[in-house]
Amino acid sequence: MQYSDNSQQAAEFLRQAVPLMVKYKIPPHPLNYALWYTYVTQRLPTLNQELDKTITKYGTCPAGFEAKLFRNHLISDEMGSSDKLQSALITVATSLNESAGAAVKHTSEYSALLQESLDALNSSDPDLPLETIAQSLYDNTVQVSATAEIFLQQITNAQQEIQRLQEELSSARQDVYIDTITKLYNRRFLDETLQRICSGNDDPILSVIMMDIDHFKQLNDQYGHIMGDRALQCIGQLLTEECQDKADAVRYGGEEFAVLLYECDSNKAAILADRLRQKIQSIRIKHKPSGVVINAMTASFGVTVQQAFDLPEQLIDRADRALYQAKENGRNQVQTVLD
Repeated sequence: MQYSDNSQQAAEFLRQAVPLMVKYKIPPHPLNYALWYTYVTQRLPTLNQELDKTITKYGTCPAGFEAKLFRNHLISDEMGSSDKLQSALITVATSLNESAGAAVKHTSEYSALLQESLDALNSSDPDLPLETIAQSLYDNTVQVSATAEIFLQQITNAQQEIQRLQEELSSARQDVYIDTITKLYNRRFLDETLQRICSGNDDPILSVIMMDIDHFKQLNDQYGHIMGDRALQCIGQLLTEECQDKADAVRYGGEEFAVLLYECDSNKAAILADRLRQKIQSIRIKHKPSGVVINAMTASFGVTVQQAFDLPEQLIDRADRALYQAKENGRNQVQTVLD
């Protein structure tokens, strides 16, 4: 995919793309900027159709989908017979590069003219009046100065525009759907996502993992809330690392977490849950005041899958029942409830 937009066009496309990314809770990273920039240009109808279908189905573009869309639509035509893969780069700097070229060209021409004028002054050629040489130098000096001023202004404008757009997108996403302690999605994100996905959907597409840290209250009581927050942050980091492929990790509340797995069956969800369970057991947190290392943290997991025409509360209720079974059966285990 080739881009030939000038800075004004590129900025306008970004102004259209950013509100859509905010509306559909799209994380602000390069792949998503590229997808939504291309989407608003309407240059790749097949991308727009697939992205529209994804948004209709999920209410967002879930984590892991953007890489597939980017690979299939933006760089599939860039793969040659060699092992070199060229990625499409979206940036306002395309036009700035052209402006820089013009500035360099004018500056180079000016330098050549200056040298010619100095040679003419040294030659004392009567056919080259001093007034003519001086006027030529003055005219070209004005031209070079104007070119440089325009170029610098374009750089300033582009920097300000990019910064404004980035701040707008980041600001729109901060706090609204993000948990401040774990940096995972929060309960509001979960509720709104399930509401969109479950509304009259007769085509189940979702598995849900509910997870609860075992005996978290005892940890808080014994070591304090600062250590409790550190434990939550460690869990958040683990979920972020392990739930990147078509999955969204959520802090459901307190010490309870949820994972939404798109296009994933119960068996695969249970396998992921058990992998998370094992990795949580390996977490070690040092309590600095006492020097004690906390090394006995475990978690219980409940797994379920979306059924046709599920309401959000029905889906969560099944996941909660599975989680309750895991706790009743001794904790630190995975249980699945399908109906």
